[in-house]
Amino acid sequence: MTPPLAGIHDTQFEYLTKEEFLRRVKEGQLLIIYNRKIYRLDKWVKYHPGGPLAIHHLVGKDATDEMNVFHPAYVYEKKIHNFYVGEYAEDSEFLVPSSTKEERKKILHAYRRLESKLRENKLYDCNYINYGYECIRYVLLIMISWILILYGTTTFHYLTSAIFLGVFWHQLAFTAHDAGHSGITHSLLVDNLIGIFIASFCGGLSIGWWKKNHYVHHIVTNDPTHDPDIQHLPFFAVSTRFIESLYSSFYKRTLHFDVFARFFIPLQHYLYYPVLCFGRFNLYFLSISYLCFDERVPFRKLESAGMLFFWSWYIYMLSFLPSWRIIIAFILISHMITMILHVQITLSHFGMSTEVLGPDEPFPAKMLRTSMDVDCPWWMDWFHGGLQFQAIHHLFPRIPRHNLRICQPFVKEFCEETGLQYHIYGFLKGNGIVLSALKDVANQIELLSRVAKAHGEQSFVS
Repeated sequence: MTPPLAGIHDTQFEYLTKEEFLRRVKEGQLLIIYNRKIYRLDKWVKYHPGGPLAIHHLVGKDATDEMNVFHPAYVYEKKIHNFYVGEYAEDSEFLVPSSTKEERKKILHAYRRLESKLRENKLYDCNYINYGYECIRYVLLIMISWILILYGTTTFHYLTSAIFLGVFWHQLAFTAHDAGHSGITHSLLVDNLIGIFIASFCGGLSIGWWKKNHYVHHIVTNDPTHDPDIQHLPFFAVSTRFIESLYSSFYKRTLHFDVFARFFIPLQHYLYYPVLCFGRFNLYFLSISYLCFDERVPFRKLESAGMLFFWSWYIYMLSFLPSWRIIIAFILISHMITMILHVQITLSHFGMSTEVLGPDEPFPAKMLRTSMDVDCPWWMDWFHGGLQFQAIHHLFPRIPRHNLRICQPFVKEFCEETGLQYHIYGFLKGNGIVLSALKDVANQIELLSRVAKAHGEQSFVS
């Protein structure tokens, strides 16, 4: 149901055909469609909590479903109507084949019924008892790590402390994720503060950087040009399109398929786990770069203070270790343990489609095509944090992760109704799919390299 046009009053508006709408977009106006109404976001884009790029990826498109699932109700019921421009003329979509249009409508209507059904079943409601259990687990993990450091007498004690610290960071990431989606208290300010405490003060990372990255990932999932979560040259290429030295709209630079990429990519299926062991060090670099160089950082001083606090207590912890050899081993183990999280997140996307099917692809169809769920027994949910249900999470980002398993039967029913495929595999099979996908790309690149050498060419990159 279309929400009331709050804040419009007597503002003049007009009907825009598809052609006129796209012409204005090409002229530089930041226009989106929401419930057949057109909104211009030029003045708001720089204030968007998820960063301006997330909005830019929706410009010129029908963003109804993205608006509904990514934002709290007050955004699409009240706030957005301050930017109202006019009505979108429905009959202007005559260029879209009728069969495609009907199929799209069928999927979107079913998806919106599903979303309403999940709300009726109160699956958007947060059960804070779950966070109580998690907080107990977090406190126990960090206490055990500190006790082993302070009272340990052997190398075994110290390295076990490093393991507990790594698991502490791994588990904390799940709650930080919820805070980044404003999914804990549903207050943007409060959840930001929770996220900063967890990410910066406890983990040395920037929740602001994560939000800027993650919101874009949710909108353009697995798009080689736009999704930063699959842009990992020179170590990984999940699509042969990276051979073209793609320009990244997120990093605002060309991702060159250079000599390093030509060395690492043919080996990427062998290097997958070793490289991910060092993934957290890259997150430090990205977080610091964001706080130092990004033009708009909402909580720059607080996040910077948090990261300073983190490095202070972490270095203080290291000072109790008896030798440089053990210090280095402690640093490596505590960070390499967190590769479990990196494997889990990449598992849900690296083996999935990287095709770009255009703006007419329904939002739920794109999310199911580009995301995989990991099947596991319920008693393993604590280990995966609930985020093994990435396909469901991408369909409904604001549903608390503790409720994602309950959503599964509803999503399966939706897929049966619409004919969309729900990708869910066991943890081992999911790893096999990812490694196979990485190997396929590596083999294609190796073949191109051999052909280039056979013809005496210095490079096979166009």
